[in-house]
Amino acid sequence: MSMQPANVYQRISSSGMVFDRKLPINKEAEKALQRNRVLLGLIEEEMELSFRSQNCLKDAGIKLIGQLVQKSASELLDLKNFGRTSLREIEKNLSEIGLTLEMKLDFYPWNGNGNGAEFIQIFSFQRPGGGFLIDNRAAEKLGIDFKELNQPVSKKKLSILHTKYLLDKLQLKFEQDIPYLTSLLRPHRKGWEKELG
Repeated sequence: MSMQPANVYQRISSSGMVFDRKLPINKEAEKALQRNRVLLGLIEEEMELSFRSQNCLKDAGIKLIGQLVQKSASELLDLKNFGRTSLREIEKNLSEIGLTLEMKLDFYPWNGNGNGAEFIQIFSFQRPGGGFLIDNRAAEKLGIDFKELNQPVSKKKLSILHTKYLLDKLQLKFEQDIPYLTSLLRPHRKGWEKELG
């Protein structure tokens, strides 16, 4: 009779995802769910990268861990101001969370099936610490009319309005395809509900 470790341990991330609790190793569905949550996490919240590396990725539109792990080392090295030091830093951070570069993500929403690309694009508008903020050009590309939301208010209030709108859109449009969506959006929803009273 072979002995398997009873539990694996995972770390807590700053985005509110719980990883430092015991997870039975034989629960494949639970492991897949955790992996999917990590892949949809913001790089700057989930990884400890230098300011330079973060800016290079952000300027290239690489904001989510799932976007990063699909890149090759040569694709990253082609980014402006991105060098070998940044590459080593990213590879080290990814290995610490059990990921690598050049991963093939052949599951929804990463595989390009259905409206997965739209979901990833919307989810990449997350702001560190919670909430969403989208610019007019991106809204137009997604077919989102923000005219009534873009009022002359503070950036914080604007972010709350955008967050509420995008959370409702995500929930209505993607909940069936992504059963763990509610738990992913919970921290964002708490933030705007608290602000709006």
